[in-house]
Amino acid sequence: MNYLEIAKEILENNWFVGVRTLCDDEHYEVGDDCRPSYEWDIENDCSTYHTTGETAVGTCATHIDTGYFKTEDEAAELAVRIAEAVAKNQIYGKAQQVIIGGHSVNNDGYFDEGEIRIVEAFVVAVVI
Repeated sequence: MNYLEIAKEILENNWFVGVRTLCDDEHYEVGDDCRPSYEWDIENDCSTYHTTGETAVGTCATHIDTGYFKTEDEAAELAVRIAEAVAKNQIYGKAQQVIIGGHSVNNDGYFDEGEIRIVEAFVVAVVI
């Protein structure tokens, strides 16, 4: 997987991005729109997929910071951040991972540490 080329595309398009581990019923290819994620049912300590069916405004993913860079080679630095997010996202299981992107985020709600909710997310890359 060429994270450097993906990083260049992300920077060129100024996307918000993250890594998502797909659920059993999700199957995406590059360019596909992602469905919204389900909220977390705090009272029952489970996904609302199993209770109310309430969805979040956006698709949840492990955030890849595309902000401040420490070096002049932004693409190379972002490629490292992508690899780190892919590794961090593995806590969600061994299922297929995708890099998702979008032009806005939803900051209203309960979030896991390092989570981003991308509104109208689409698949930027399938992690191999």
